[in-house]
Amino acid sequence: MLANYRWRHKFLIPFYKGKGGGGRSDKHERAVVFMALNETTFSGGLSDRLRGIVSVYAECKRQGRPFRIVFEPLHLEDYLAPNEYDWRIWEDEIDWDLAKSYPCVLLTYHNDPHNSWQHFVQSSVLRSYFRKHCHQLHVFTNMIPSDEEYQTLFHELFRPTDDLQQLIGYHLEKLGGKGNYISCTFRFRQLLGDFKEGGDTLPVEQREAYIERCIETVKKLHKQYGDKNILVTADSSTFLSELKEKSLPYVYVMPGKVVHLGFTADASKAVYMKSFLDMYMLSFSGTVYQATDKLLMRSTFPQRSALLGGAPYREIKVSTLS
Repeated sequence: MLANYRWRHKFLIPFYKGKGGGGRSDKHERAVVFMALNETTFSGGLSDRLRGIVSVYAECKRQGRPFRIVFEPLHLEDYLAPNEYDWRIWEDEIDWDLAKSYPCVLLTYHNDPHNSWQHFVQSSVLRSYFRKHCHQLHVFTNMIPSDEEYQTLFHELFRPTDDLQQLIGYHLEKLGGKGNYISCTFRFRQLLGDFKEGGDTLPVEQREAYIERCIETVKKLHKQYGDKNILVTADSSTFLSELKEKSLPYVYVMPGKVVHLGFTADASKAVYMKSFLDMYMLSFSGTVYQATDKLLMRSTFPQRSALLGGAPYREIKVSTLS
């Protein structure tokens, strides 16, 4: 909990003071605003931010408070449109005046999304923030909502934009429709030297053998599922390129580059679109798999995507070559 306090006092308060106030004080009275800014890398990636959004929205529903979203570096409405609830707020409606707004931080400190103590603490702290007397409450968080409410609340808030829906429809047709394929996600980070993000980096001479082990993992899934197509997603262009070179008829790889929102503030709309496309396409899988071992990161992205579509989520160990 000390981390929440430190982020507020060492970063948010000076940041808001630098903004010099502003915002139309007559707009969005008592609104609770989920905040993710270019400067707040602790907000995490897409999955982290979306789970934070759903968590704050759930509490707003329980308490009858207006809910809004600020989502940088991209414009969220380019990818997700309001569905049953209009969460939009314009730049000149955000109140940066510390005398009227209260910025706060609520971070996730335990890797297990089902840790009951963490859920209790986060929910209690969030409710304490809601008791603050302020014009706008600005919440910076990646807190975890309950699995049971995630799908319903997400769909209340969001639907794909027309551009995203067109891409979803195209790839669903290629894969045989919703539920008629499985998926497997690999989260390498900088393991194969694609970019700088965190974690280990394999020596160049070891990368080819490791990629082959990952490809064997996909082949193992094929043996289990027979004629099902396998959608493979990954954050490594190196891995996906080598996988495509194998020309495995049951493997489907969508084109496009994947970036992490917490580390990339200047990508194009098309690049950011790929992350949202991956999320929806995983959600429509018959089963969502994530490849795991001691080198790969266990990402929450495929887990959240599975919850979004009500698909089973499973993990598969990376194969060992004989």
